[in-house]
Amino acid sequence: MPQPNSANTPELPTSNSLNVPVNPEINPEINPEIGLSDNEVRDRKRRGDINTIVLRSSRTYQDIFKENVFTLFNVTFGVILVLMMVLGQITDALFSGFSVFMNILVGVAQEIQAKLTLDKLALLSVQKVKVRRNGESQEIPVGELVRDDLIELNPGDRAPVDGPVLVSQNVEMDESLLTGESDPVAKQIDDIVLSGSFCLAGSCVFRADKIGNESYAVKLSQSSRVYKRVFTPLQKKIDTLVEIFILVLIVAAFLYLSSSLNSGRTMVDIIRYASVIINSFVPAGLILSISVAFAIGAVEISKRRTLIQKINAVDSMNSVRILCTDKTGTLTQNKLLVKAIVPLGDTDEDSLRELIALYTNLMGTQNSSAKAMASFTDKPRSPSQLVSEIPFSSSRKWGAIAIDIGTTIMVGAPEILFTNVEMQEQAKQYARQGLRAIAVVTSENSIDAEKNPQLPDNCRERGLVLLEDSLRPDVVDTIAQLQALNVRLKVISGDSVETVASIARQAGIAVPDDAVFTQKTLEAMDNQTFSRVAASGAVFGRITPDMKRRLISAMVKRGGYVGMVGDGVNDVPAFKEAQLAIAMNDGAQISKDVADIVLLDNNLSALPQAFAAGDSIKQKILASSLLYLTKNIMVILTIAFAGFVQLPFPVEPRHMTVLTMAVVGLPTIWISFGWLKPKRLENFLRDVLGYSCMAGIFGAIAMTTGYVLSYYISGWALLKVPYSSAMLNSDTFQDIAKGQAQCVSTFIGIFFVLLVFWTLTDISIWKVRTLFKNPTATILGIVAVGLSVALMLIFPSFFQVEIPDQFGWTMVIFLPTSSYYLLRMLHSSKLLRNLPRYLSQP
Repeated sequence: MPQPNSANTPELPTSNSLNVPVNPEINPEINPEIGLSDNEVRDRKRRGDINTIVLRSSRTYQDIFKENVFTLFNVTFGVILVLMMVLGQITDALFSGFSVFMNILVGVAQEIQAKLTLDKLALLSVQKVKVRRNGESQEIPVGELVRDDLIELNPGDRAPVDGPVLVSQNVEMDESLLTGESDPVAKQIDDIVLSGSFCLAGSCVFRADKIGNESYAVKLSQSSRVYKRVFTPLQKKIDTLVEIFILVLIVAAFLYLSSSLNSGRTMVDIIRYASVIINSFVPAGLILSISVAFAIGAVEISKRRTLIQKINAVDSMNSVRILCTDKTGTLTQNKLLVKAIVPLGDTDEDSLRELIALYTNLMGTQNSSAKAMASFTDKPRSPSQLVSEIPFSSSRKWGAIAIDIGTTIMVGAPEILFTNVEMQEQAKQYARQGLRAIAVVTSENSIDAEKNPQLPDNCRERGLVLLEDSLRPDVVDTIAQLQALNVRLKVISGDSVETVASIARQAGIAVPDDAVFTQKTLEAMDNQTFSRVAASGAVFGRITPDMKRRLISAMVKRGGYVGMVGDGVNDVPAFKEAQLAIAMNDGAQISKDVADIVLLDNNLSALPQAFAAGDSIKQKILASSLLYLTKNIMVILTIAFAGFVQLPFPVEPRHMTVLTMAVVGLPTIWISFGWLKPKRLENFLRDVLGYSCMAGIFGAIAMTTGYVLSYYISGWALLKVPYSSAMLNSDTFQDIAKGQAQCVSTFIGIFFVLLVFWTLTDISIWKVRTLFKNPTATILGIVAVGLSVALMLIFPSFFQVEIPDQFGWTMVIFLPTSSYYLLRMLHSSKLLRNLPRYLSQP
């Protein structure tokens, strides 16, 4: 079998080799066959006529700063802080804003670090284009294009700039991303190729006329500025929760203002306590911690040679339960070799070889199958010349050339080109062995490449080409790991269903006989049956790009979270429907541009590790959410309970800062950086929101009880002080009672959330040995709480508290532990486990 060499691989068609008309008047000083010289390129660069490149890997520094600083919460809270400083409450303003400032600082720093890492990786996947310079075809980065460069486009290539076509070989462009029209657009000489469009079939050479900000795609984006952000399931749940909190905050703010006016609070107190209420209701730190976790996750996943192009794809990876993949280039190596050719009818092997050689050497652009066939047959012996061509496309499943001896040669899918049932069955038999069978037929009738291309009549079956494409070396282990992660694999391909099913089974995918479908059977189904089959099927063969898109759409509508792996132009419609699009780095540029993730090493084995990393990031976010929500609900209810019994405000801004940093801020940082591994949380509503609500209620009961009892018990103690030793007026009495009550209440909240934090790390104070099983969490928790308590005890006047008496310390120890014990009993009770069933019963 001849090996591929430079002589066997035809160059890009030029006007002379294909007799294609060229328009030299578009720019007469540039020869379409030679292109720019090195001196002309340098002159244009000096003039500034060079194309600018914008990396898609991450946001700009300005975007990072704006999104972390100018949020609704930060702006609203910032106004409160400014008012506090104007009224002289500078210390309270600093304490109230400390956590916000730290969140902004950490968030900006982490996202900048992630941006730098991802930008370096993005350079590995940046688009390159083929240009014709000095009479040779060169591949250069898109950012090095200059005006008047001659750009060569082949199927799958994206046009980086605008310009007129100089040489056209039946080129068809996809402009759907620009115009919304899905039909391919044929381009003739002088027609303008628009930046952002993609070559679907054929090939062309066009001149770079409008570059940089002049290009159509850039102008379109600048004029519309429409950005569609896709939210993952976790983001949707968090956003819904935040909206509910804000809605409740509006009601609470109105009630608080009315209460403040009725109680005669000063303006200073109104603003001070407003900062506490806003900080309690809006989990701004939670939202920021999610962004930071996504950024850290993107960097962590990038170490596995996986480029995250959309930051929330980190969460999407963990959400994927259905992963659809193409066969060629994903499961297989896409290194096709001709195993054999099979003559049919009265055609002998030499005649079939000559037909294949004519087709592959005279066609405008060779795909991988054509290249393999060209290397097998070598050059044709016949001096025949090309008359016209219909390029192969995924939707047609065939291509054709007409030569000057009055013969049309067609190559494509046997079930489309063969009319003989026995020959179709013979092709299926080869496909069941995992071989790709390609039909070769001829006709004496001509083809019309300009209008809607149709198969000519009186076709004659000439033979089959059997191609072999071996599995990727590690694909079997990769499939097994993905299935172990509860990801269901489906294969959707344009190849014959027999070949696809055979390859899928070799890869380790379970393929029942009743889970295999073809384009023809799918088209005959009604919508309900189609939707059911899309969800239950395992292998889909001879699928067109539009049908692949319909399949993905049906899976998504049935509630599946669907990921799609592909590398070709035909995968792009499916990418747009999938909730996670994954592209191979050596695939078509259009697939990489649309994808959320790019596998830089073109290796599926990176996916299980990336999915596992995504799961780890999600667990960190869920654990952080649980702590934030528990603290917020606890403080909100404590404020409400204290107001109900008409006692002074139970929490000062300084207390809120200590409480937040001790048992929420520091633990979430430890968890985000991987120093602590939280226990697994499966369900957001049950394990996070449900548990946080229960914990917040029990914590609020403990804090309120401590606050009320400490306020009145300390008052009784003060009444017993002899008048001779201390003369107390009502204001002093109230300040001392409130100071001790607030101190006791804050300590109770700190200790209670500490117990919740330890629960996240599988530590229980009722099982002493667990404290030693996870010493890192034990020590960090004790240190954080110990430092917070020590600060308030060492500087009581600064924190505006009174050191608790013996009764106060008793409540600090007893109330959080007893409330936590009751919470633990309720959480493990039969009543709670069966509550959903009880509520659903009539």
